[in-house]
Amino acid sequence: MTESTSFSPGLVCWIDASSTDPARSRDFYAGLFGWTYHIDPDPDRGHYTTALCNGQPVAGLSGVAVQEGQPVAWRLYLASANIMHTAELLTGWGGQLLYGPADAGAQTSVMIGADPTGGVIGFWEPGPPWPFHTADPGALIWAELNTWDGATADQFYANLFGYQQDQIGDGQNVDYTSWSRGGSTMLARIQMKEDWASGVASHWLPHFTVHPEVGTDAMVNRVIELGGRVDVFPYDTELGRIARVADPCGAGFALVDPAARIPEPIRCIADEAGHLSS
Repeated sequence: MTESTSFSPGLVCWIDASSTDPARSRDFYAGLFGWTYHIDPDPDRGHYTTALCNGQPVAGLSGVAVQEGQPVAWRLYLASANIMHTAELLTGWGGQLLYGPADAGAQTSVMIGADPTGGVIGFWEPGPPWPFHTADPGALIWAELNTWDGATADQFYANLFGYQQDQIGDGQNVDYTSWSRGGSTMLARIQMKEDWASGVASHWLPHFTVHPEVGTDAMVNRVIELGGRVDVFPYDTELGRIARVADPCGAGFALVDPAARIPEPIRCIADEAGHLSS
C-alpha cells in the first residue's frame, strides 16, 4: 500500500496531463495501463481526475492546459518545503512564474513556472497525507528534462534545489546528466540535437514502467491501437528498453521496461521513491 510520505525538496511528488478531450484521455490510459479514476465533483476544481493504478494514486488528468498558449502536455511537480521561497529562487535565477503560488486545498500550495531554457515545471508544497505511487507497472519510474541548453538547465536546477549533476554521456555526442541530492538520484536532463529533435521546445518527459511480461514493443502497439502516436520506436538503454509516445491529445511520455536494461544501469526515481510504493 502507498504510504503518506514527507517528500524531500526536489523530489517528484506528482504528475498530471492536460487534455483537450478528457474522456478520450481517460479511455486511452485505462486501455494502456489499466487505470481507474476518481473525478472530483467540484466544478471549481475543473472536475480534476485522479488516476489510480491497482487502487493507488499515480497521476492526475485535467482539462485544457492552465496557461493560455501552452501545449497539451504531461507536467511534473517537484516538492517544495516553502513554495514562496521556491518562487523567489525561480525568478531570481532567471525562471518565469506562470501560475501561483496559490492555495491548492488540504494545506497544500502549488505554482507553475518555466526554467530559463523554456521547460515548464510545477512545484508543490505537499501537506499530509500525500500518497503518490511510483515504480510499479503503470506508474512513474523516471523523468528527464529535454532541453536545448543543458548547461543552463544544470545550473538553474542546482541553484533551485542543490542538485549535483553527473555526466552520463560523453558530453558531446550524448550530453546527459543525472541530478542527485545527498547521494540520491532524482532526475535527469538531456541536451536535444537537431537531427532528432528539430523544432521541439524544451520539455519534461515522464517515463512510465512497463510490465516485463508485456514489454515495451507490445505497449507501443497498444498505443497505436488506442489512437496515440509513436515518436521514437523502442531502443535499448541503461535505464531499460524505452519508446517515446504520445496520447491522442498530444501529451508526450515514455514507456520503459527496466527489466530489459543494458549493463551498468543508472539509478532511477524508483530507487529513491521505493518507500512510496509497495
